[in-house]
Amino acid sequence: MRTITYAAEVALIALALAVPGVACAKDYNKYDFHVENGGLMRGKDNFTIRAIDTPRLIAPETSIDDFARTIARLADVGADSVCFDLFGFDEKGKSLSSEAVEAVNRAQRETKEYRMSAVCRVFGADAPEDPDFRMAAVATAAKALKGQTKVVYWIDGPDCAKLVAEFLKYAPDAAVAAPEGAPMVVVTSEAAAQAASGTCPLLVGAVPADPQGSLSFVAPDVPATFATLDEKMALAVESEPWEPDNSGLSEEERADGWIALFDGKTFNGWVITGSQDGFRVRDGMIEWVKSGGGSVRTRDRYENFVLRFEWKIESGGNSGVYLRAPRAARASRIGMEFQLQGDHGKPVTNKGTGAFYDAQEPRLNAGKPAGEWNTVEIALNGTHARAVLNGQLVQDLDMAGHDKLKLRLQRGFIALQDHNNQVAFRNIRIKPL
Repeated sequence: MRTITYAAEVALIALALAVPGVACAKDYNKYDFHVENGGLMRGKDNFTIRAIDTPRLIAPETSIDDFARTIARLADVGADSVCFDLFGFDEKGKSLSSEAVEAVNRAQRETKEYRMSAVCRVFGADAPEDPDFRMAAVATAAKALKGQTKVVYWIDGPDCAKLVAEFLKYAPDAAVAAPEGAPMVVVTSEAAAQAASGTCPLLVGAVPADPQGSLSFVAPDVPATFATLDEKMALAVESEPWEPDNSGLSEEERADGWIALFDGKTFNGWVITGSQDGFRVRDGMIEWVKSGGGSVRTRDRYENFVLRFEWKIESGGNSGVYLRAPRAARASRIGMEFQLQGDHGKPVTNKGTGAFYDAQEPRLNAGKPAGEWNTVEIALNGTHARAVLNGQLVQDLDMAGHDKLKLRLQRGFIALQDHNNQVAFRNIRIKPL
């Protein structure tokens, strides 16, 4: 029987991690961060951190509502990650409060639900610089948080290479960023990021020239960051000329201020956010073709409006229309989703036809049988939401008093969802209020 020494086994694993095309020995969860072949990975996929630094995000004084508001304003401009400071060390760094551990765990859970990610800065701006404290604190943090691998840990300051080594000794599966000694290299300029070829850089303190690229970054929480990110994360279609084709509207509709969002012939005024062959225009409708299309999204954002459209879906199918959706992250949790299902005749739920997804069930299930066209009118005006499906009032509520809807964005994109089911849309029109 052929045997292999421990040292040789370790060398083979290292080779697998370093050589492109060689499978990694560890089977990562889809949300676990790790650095592989000089790139940041989340599970099996490449990931780019586009974070805005909100150091007090998980601090004791930050409420759940404050957390949700922060997530919404970051995602609105295209950020996909948050960055917060760890708190709760004792004066010697040898213990970490249970509240701090739970706060990181909660942030990990919540950002996952929002389809965002998190960077945890182990030493915030107010952390002591005493080397004994810092060495004790990284060991304490690593022991307490070693199972929370859906977060990237950021260590900086004096002797950071030694601190990283100490952290990884107790949390070997963690993804760590630092100026020295870490799998992810913290840099303070794009020039430094380019010079660090073959590494996985994390730019801190600025938005890169191309934030849609592959350079991860943590930008400061200042108005200029939001303005810059919103501008640079915009898709090309948003700045291209677009004249709605209102020829299919009645004279009364045009006089009343209605706009044809879909001309029945092209994707003018829309963008497919994923694979371009995921949807197609056929016979006057936008039709789902195959998974991977992401969504069909309007070029413009809308705030207060009445939206009308028709839809049909296969039996058992699942789809929806996103309303006031952000640039990044989970539209159905940060904006809203009006749910469309092939569930004719079934009881109402907060995930069934006519629901505001996972938040408010409809008054009744007014959906037609599979394959038949349904008509919808949805009105959003400030915090008031009203929806009529096939002539039946299914939603009428003030979101200001609704626990799950009160903090949603008040302006955003409209998008047609790809949920891997056959669905079609037509006669899409909007009246801004």
